Amino acid sequence: MIHNIRLIAAILVGLATSSAGLAEPVCYDAKVRAAPIDQIPSEIGDCGSDCIIMSWPWFVDLQVRRVIDGVVPSKMVRVLTVQHTYRVSRQGTWLLRKNTAGGYNVVMPEDGTARARCPEGATPVEPYIRPGDGHNLDDLRDAGIRRYGHRTKD
Repeated sequence: MIHNIRLIAAILVGLATSSAGLAEPVCYDAKVRAAPIDQIPSEIGDCGSDCIIMSWPWFVDLQVRRVIDGVVPSKMVRVLTVQHTYRVSRQGTWLLRKNTAGGYNVVMPEDGTARARCPEGATPVEPYIRPGDGHNLDDLRDAGIRRYGHRTKD
């Protein structure tokens, strides 16, 4: 039981640290109108029968309809977000922050207000999930697919 509580605390602290690790004040590199096309939860290890994990990193493929502010490399962008379950599948506004893995973290302002765009040349943040030695984010995404399957837009 104590081990499970420590494991959950470590996961939650790690997630909080990841989102808190964004530049202060929280900023974004791109603001887009996009629809989630594919949503894959990352694989969370078995923490036992007496634990509850409320949110964890997900891989989300976004079909970008319009760039409101900033620049994205293409109309299809793979992002990392921390969420409890599948997001609503309709189009919405997404704030994206470059991460050190070459992709984006979704910025979720706690008070719901839009933040400022990051200054030119801002240092990327750590991704919400980091693969172990010899692995990359695609490996972690593939593990999520094997365990949970796909949730593609209908």
